[in-house]
Amino acid sequence: MVFFIMILLMIALTGADFAKPGEFNTDYLKKKNTTAINGLFVILVLFSHYAQYADFSGPYDIPYLVLRKHLKQMVVATFMFYSGYGMMEAIRTKGDVYINKIPDKFWKLLLRFDIAVLLYLLLNAALGIRYPIERVLLAFTTWTAVGNSNWYITAVLILYIILYVSFKPCISGGNYRNKRIWGIALTFAITAVAIYIQIKIGRPDYCYNTMMILPLGCLYSELRGDIEKIIMRSDAAYLIVLTIVTGVYIVSFFHRESFGIAGYTFWGMAFIAMVLLVTMKLSVYNGFLEWTGIHVFGIYILQRIPMSILDQMGYIENHKYMSLVAAIVASFAMAAVFQKYTDKLIRFITARRT
Repeated sequence: MVFFIMILLMIALTGADFAKPGEFNTDYLKKKNTTAINGLFVILVLFSHYAQYADFSGPYDIPYLVLRKHLKQMVVATFMFYSGYGMMEAIRTKGDVYINKIPDKFWKLLLRFDIAVLLYLLLNAALGIRYPIERVLLAFTTWTAVGNSNWYITAVLILYIILYVSFKPCISGGNYRNKRIWGIALTFAITAVAIYIQIKIGRPDYCYNTMMILPLGCLYSELRGDIEKIIMRSDAAYLIVLTIVTGVYIVSFFHRESFGIAGYTFWGMAFIAMVLLVTMKLSVYNGFLEWTGIHVFGIYILQRIPMSILDQMGYIENHKYMSLVAAIVASFAMAAVFQKYTDKLIRFITARRT
C-alpha cells in the first residue's frame, strides 16, 4: 500500500503551488481548491474501505496502516468543514433565498442515496445476500445499510435539518451579522443535542464524532476575515500560529480518546485548523483531484460494489493490489455514470415541480 500512497502524494503535488515568502494563498477556500482537497480525501476513504476487505499485513503495508490509524474519521473532516463553510457563505450572501433551498438539498441527497441503495439490493440479489425487510426499508432512510456505506449521509441529512431549523427563524426579517451568529450558535447547540441522542441510543461513535466540524465551517465563514488579519499579517505571525496549532494538534491527538466525544471533536477541529494553515501556503489543485472531488458522492457511495464483487470472487484475497486498481477504476467509472444520470433525473423532477 505504501506505493499507492506515494502515487497519491505525487498526484497531489502535481500542479501544487507554494506561496512566496511573505505571501499567502488567499484563494485557499475557493470552490475549485476545496473540491480538489475533498478529491484527495475521498481516495483515502476508498483506501480505508478497501482495507476492510483486504489483508494488509505485509511490510510495505505498515506505513499505510499507520496513516489509516492516525487519520481515522478525519478522512471525512474536510467534507464536513467545507460543506459548512460553503453553506454559510451562501447564507451570508443570499439569506432567506438560500435557506429556503436547504430542503431541496435534503431530498436531492436522499434521492441519490436511495438510487444507490437500489443498486446494492440488485447486487445482493445477484450474490444471494438477504437482509430482513425492516433493515431494507430503514436502509432507504440511511439509518441502516445493505452493504453500502451510510453513516456519513445520515449525519449530513441531520445537519441539513439542523441548519434549516437554526437559521430560518434567525435570518427572517434581515440578514444581519448578529442574527447569523445566533444561527451559528443554534447550529452548534442543536448539533450537540443530536450527538447526545445518538450516544444515548447506542449509535457507533463514528456516526457522529465528526458532526461538529460542519458548524465549525459555518463559524469560520463568519470569522474568516478577522482570523486572516492575524495569520496573514506576516510569515512570522503565520509561523507562530502554526506552531501553536501544531502543539494543540499533537496534544489533542494523544488525548482524543480520553475525553469521549469532546476530546475527539477538539482533535477534529485541530485537524481542520492544520489543513487550513497548510493550504494558506500550499495550493493543492489539479484536474484529476478536482474531478474526484466533483464526484465525491458517487465514489463514496458506490465503491463497495466492485469491492464486494471482487471479494466474493476471491480476487482480493489472491490479488489484493491488482484488485485495488480494479476497484478504483470501477468506482470512478460508476461514479461518472451515476452522477450524469442522477443529475438528469433531478433536473427532470425539478422541472416537473416548477
